[in-house]
Amino acid sequence: MKNLAIYFTLIILLTSCSEAKKLRRAEKKIYKLTQEFPQLLKKDTLHDTVSIVTSEVRHDTQFVSQPGDTTYINNGKLEIKYVRIGDTTYIEGKCKSDTIIQTVEIPVEQIVIRKESIIDQIVKYLKRSIIWVIILLVIAIVIKIAWKFIKPF
Repeated sequence: MKNLAIYFTLIILLTSCSEAKKLRRAEKKIYKLTQEFPQLLKKDTLHDTVSIVTSEVRHDTQFVSQPGDTTYINNGKLEIKYVRIGDTTYIEGKCKSDTIIQTVEIPVEQIVIRKESIIDQIVKYLKRSIIWVIILLVIAIVIKIAWKFIKPF
């Protein structure tokens, strides 16, 4: 009899604290809030601006070519310097750094609601019913045991 009471107590304690129950409770609260405030269900779009900075590129080289003079080439961000000294040619080039700005749109759902199926509802109410039956049985057993001690007086 003592073991039976311990088993019933353990069953009640272990079945009452479940994550699924807390999740269902949270979903019910979300459902009530969305019924009260339907603007929470609107889809929203986040706009994020990303800046990418490219570094400056430099490159030097030399080669032997036909006789000539110093030449400068400027094309916006690109600068090239071509220098001829004797039979050696020096070429120096650099491309200035640049910033690329890109805007990204990210669609976001604010709240996702999961509807309970009929099977989920039946399972939930069945569990509640079983728990109440177990509680009533434990109370009946405790009363029966207490009656045995009270009756002899």
